[in-house]
Amino acid sequence: MLQVLPADPRTITPALSLLYGRWPDLERNLRVQEALQSVASQKLDLEHLVVACRQGSSAVLGAALAVVRPGREAIVWLPGVAAGESTDGVAGLLLTELARRLDRAGVVCSVAFVDPHQSEDRKRLAFAGYPGIADLCLMQTEVSSTTAAPSAFTRIPMEIIPWSEQRAGEFARVIEQTQKEGSDCPEVGAFRTGDDVIASHASGAPPEPGLWQLYCRPGETQPSAILLLGATGRSDEFEIQYLGVVPEARRRGFARQLLIHARMVSLARGKTRLNVAVESRNLPALSLYTADGFHETRRYAIHLRLHPDAVPVAS
Repeated sequence: MLQVLPADPRTITPALSLLYGRWPDLERNLRVQEALQSVASQKLDLEHLVVACRQGSSAVLGAALAVVRPGREAIVWLPGVAAGESTDGVAGLLLTELARRLDRAGVVCSVAFVDPHQSEDRKRLAFAGYPGIADLCLMQTEVSSTTAAPSAFTRIPMEIIPWSEQRAGEFARVIEQTQKEGSDCPEVGAFRTGDDVIASHASGAPPEPGLWQLYCRPGETQPSAILLLGATGRSDEFEIQYLGVVPEARRRGFARQLLIHARMVSLARGKTRLNVAVESRNLPALSLYTADGFHETRRYAIHLRLHPDAVPVAS
């Protein structure tokens, strides 16, 4: 009989080998070593690494991992199963145990990203309570002095309010306002507070000065839009972590102005590329970014599980 247990020092390395089992041997071994180094430097948390073993044996027959992030969310890795074992059965047990652990940890949104064409993996996720809801489109554009002309930003006068810890509550409120009537993963937005979104993008550290901003029309006291920029793993790129316009200010050109400002900030910091992730059902956002010169570079299917007792954010 199979049992699912938390990984221990004896089973961590074979568990990681299974999780990276889709890679060729040489690259798999390299990724396992990199993961172990990340664990040692506290960049990767294996608290929710679980393994499947037969009773009385320490041989790892399957492994699954969820990485809990700030903002009450978790990223779920696809389970890895040893050759000769029932992939459906072992993966189902692992995903079910992960769900129990994440519920106990108070995680609201658990998300798995998978190649849209991996139909068997997608079926297993859906069967275990992680249904597919949409695709995540990764988009990118080049940044240059031509596309970041300051003159274009002045077409709609806007007052910029930079991030500060004292304004955290105001930023959170604007995020919640922009999530109303939104098309970007409404299943998630309904249950995530503005504080959750801020915590998720901050990842435990304050943003660089000048990268998180609110925007107001001159003479108005309430912000109409918000832009959060952040670093990626590459030194020549920024990413748009969050861009939103409150419902009553939409279709007035604010989003286009925010994109121009994002390019201006990126160019001033020496960046040559700007990235954004857009949910496939968010047609207005896809049209906006495409018209602004972004092109799709990769796509993932989004599989989502919500905490069974999650409470929607108050309207």
